[in-house]
Amino acid sequence: MSVWIFWIATGLVLYTYALYPLLAAILARWMGRSPHIEAITPPLTVVVAAHDEEARIAARVRDILEQDYPADNLRVVVVDDGSRDGTAAAADIGDTRVRVIRLAQNAGKAAALNAGIAAAATELLVFTDARQRFAPGALRMLAEPFADPGVGAVSGELLIESAVAGGVADIGLYWRIETRLRESEARLGWLHGVSGAIHAMRRELARPLPPGLILDDMYLPIIVLFAGKWVWMTRHAVALDSGSRDESEEFQRKLRTLAGNWQLIAKVPRLLNPFTNPVFFAFASHKLLRLLAPWALLAALVASLCALHPFYAVLFVLQLLGYAVAVLAIVRPGMVTRVPFAGTAGTFVMLNAAALWSLPACMLDPRRLWKKH
Repeated sequence: MSVWIFWIATGLVLYTYALYPLLAAILARWMGRSPHIEAITPPLTVVVAAHDEEARIAARVRDILEQDYPADNLRVVVVDDGSRDGTAAAADIGDTRVRVIRLAQNAGKAAALNAGIAAAATELLVFTDARQRFAPGALRMLAEPFADPGVGAVSGELLIESAVAGGVADIGLYWRIETRLRESEARLGWLHGVSGAIHAMRRELARPLPPGLILDDMYLPIIVLFAGKWVWMTRHAVALDSGSRDESEEFQRKLRTLAGNWQLIAKVPRLLNPFTNPVFFAFASHKLLRLLAPWALLAALVASLCALHPFYAVLFVLQLLGYAVAVLAIVRPGMVTRVPFAGTAGTFVMLNAAALWSLPACMLDPRRLWKKH
């Protein structure tokens, strides 16, 4: 029994992180397609939800308005979600294309986005956060796929800026695989998550977000898919951000995202129905199994110990060594610089540790997660 548990658990993890991305890449190459793309600049509104962002909101608004996009077709709505500082005043830079809405209380990002969506009257809505900035041409690249009437939403790509000479940081093997997977899913019509830092959708498809929602960047594209439209991804539309300050902040970011997946399942149970969810296979393979993967890893570790066979004893020791290297890559990266794939192992372990804690975190202290911007 222990042997069976080991191989089933190992197979689940391998499928989730390796075989599914490979399958999606093969299918995308064989039967994938791209939308009709044309140089169009339809009217659009950039919605920014902000909370206590007085120090950087004015620069963020100017960054948006400085995009190479027709001025008459560009609007910005900043929703101040009950800030304790002067965010609303700072966002009002004296440009008639900017509208500032101030919520009396900090109601959470979902409520702020609902206010921004309600205030926008343009054909397209673009969503971003206060902390990023757009690369040149980002809005044009984001708008062009909407020339295809089948496209309902478009995701751009978030890149982390390096502290060295203003370049782009190396995102690592894990995130390269993740980005390639999203590209494959987009070509297959399976993409069900977008970058919260830069994405757009047709105004007519927008629906109010549930109160306290964590993952607006999954809820909105899922609504688009349920409406029978295509969610596309273009890597030419780029938002730039700085990396997490430390591993603790990065863990909290991952925890929030993974807890949001549990919350989304509870709020949209249709996601678990293969007959009504048009991307059920991709959602189960890409999101649901990642929530289960840490339990499979624990099962494989315990099963290899209980198998009472030299071969599985060796596998047990190798697993422990792998986890040790991963932990060192997280807490003492300088000690494992010469170990191949140590950084990837660290990212993998951190991700699964966050997945392991995501359900209790969502159930025990959801308000702490919902208030984030």
